[in-house]
Amino acid sequence: MRIELDNDLYVVYLYNYDKDIKNIVKDVIYKLNKYYDISYDGYNIKAYINKYFGVILEIKEGYFMHNGINIDLKVLKDTLFLYEVSDPLNYLDSDIYYYDNKFYISIKKPNIGLMENSNIIYKEDVYKIIGKGIKI
Repeated sequence: MRIELDNDLYVVYLYNYDKDIKNIVKDVIYKLNKYYDISYDGYNIKAYINKYFGVILEIKEGYFMHNGINIDLKVLKDTLFLYEVSDPLNYLDSDIYYYDNKFYISIKKPNIGLMENSNIIYKEDVYKIIGKGIKI
């Protein structure tokens, strides 16, 4: 699990999770509260799921309900992720894109080292790279 803070948004990267998304969210909220002292009365969560990577959760504070914790969860399955790499020759079995003087790859099997050590691109940025970039 890797956590990044981007303004008021926590981004949680979970590699190769095969649990139910509801259980994943419960586990993450528990760990954020216990180990990072992050606790809200309400959560807005977007879950991006990729079969080769795992799950990326975007978590921010949500609205309060007076009958316990409120969780607003949006799940996006089969999301495409790209990985920014410095040497695309190491990934010739992947789709490689060149955009804005950088190389990006789309992997077809899990690669934990790549997942932990590269910049992961998802959401609309993926489609900008694929649409405007050069496929090698």
